[in-house]
Amino acid sequence: MTTRGTELELFMKLSTFWLVLLLLGLPAFGQQQATPHPIAYRQQAVEEKNFPVFSAMRRTAEVASLMDASPDLRQLRDRKRAAHQQAVSTCALELVCHLNAYRWTTQEIDQAQAELRRLVAAHPALGAWVQRELRASGHYQRHASASDAELLGFAWREAADGINRLIAVYGEGQPPRYPAIDAPIYPLDGQPYRRLANALTQMLAETAASRPLFFELPLAFGLGLLEMNLRDEAGRYEPMHLKENRAAFEAIASMQWDRFPYTVIVVPGAGSDRAGMALSPFGKMRLRLAAERYFAGKAPLVLVSGGHVHPNQTPFCEAIEMKRFLVEQLGLPEQAVLIDPHARHTTTNLRNAARILYRYGVPFQRKSLITTDLYQSAYIEDAGFNQRCMRELGYLPHRLLGRVNPFDLEWLPTLDALHVDPTDPLDP
Repeated sequence: MTTRGTELELFMKLSTFWLVLLLLGLPAFGQQQATPHPIAYRQQAVEEKNFPVFSAMRRTAEVASLMDASPDLRQLRDRKRAAHQQAVSTCALELVCHLNAYRWTTQEIDQAQAELRRLVAAHPALGAWVQRELRASGHYQRHASASDAELLGFAWREAADGINRLIAVYGEGQPPRYPAIDAPIYPLDGQPYRRLANALTQMLAETAASRPLFFELPLAFGLGLLEMNLRDEAGRYEPMHLKENRAAFEAIASMQWDRFPYTVIVVPGAGSDRAGMALSPFGKMRLRLAAERYFAGKAPLVLVSGGHVHPNQTPFCEAIEMKRFLVEQLGLPEQAVLIDPHARHTTTNLRNAARILYRYGVPFQRKSLITTDLYQSAYIEDAGFNQRCMRELGYLPHRLLGRVNPFDLEWLPTLDALHVDPTDPLDP
């Protein structure tokens, strides 16, 4: 078997992510890696993508033991267990009662953050785990300058905020980031939904005693709310480098980048406003432009980006349909097409493209193209788009280098794009 084949087999079979990192011999994060290291999300992809710090804690026995042995964290766990048991006994169809049992208070978040920082300072092995699992993954890239203790504390706080966000949106009815496409599918004040919440709490009683870590019950409840609303978008199509992106991923290692002025042509999706329409007219126009540039030798890859977006709960994924059109209608080879099937807005089209380029080993400091219709292209270039990125993401996932023509912008991705955002649970 080839070296590339061996790596793919390891990603499928090894259950411990830190071992994968060690076997691949990855450099310190922030340097351009010599070997691609795509994240091999497993069956629990929704959890792993939203809460990588929790997944890493649960699958590393030594770390889980340290958490379980901490009096402060055990106190938090027992408090949540008691609140859960109270909900089982008394909440019935009172939805707010259930939500309050699992919500993290500011005091609890502060208490856990302080204890996690203390544990890192007291246990060098935990600091090594932070470097190996959290820092090297890039999931917390915006805290790259923090100490190991600080980074773990920040990762916990963001995860706790993410659980609270799930409860707020899919329990209380606070508006999600994009209400027209991300909202709950049930009326939250209706009896069917209140019954579902009660059933979820009752079901968690079956496994409460087997969840030893302090965060596990609130995590299970928050993920249950997502599942109740059919919101598994974040986990679909994973692991992409072994599925839809496999042909292109395997071809990247032998690409001769110096033969092309750009590494990739990124095409943002254009969702349909009509039920039953797989690919919008704007989407087809963008793809025809991208195909012309590919066949002109501008780049060896086309990356199409867009999830299950418009209309709400559509069965069609923009990126899947865009790839199909490129390959079946426009004649591109499959190994030339990458997909991002998760983005829900132009901001995350570019953010997710940056993530794929980095994790698949595409030269990160070489310029790429954004190819789209003239309206979206002008929108991306406008200062208001940068403001929206800062407002919704907290950073710019890209740096524009200049305009080539009405349809093409040159750009570079940024490392901040790797940072996970659990407050946007459908595409964190």
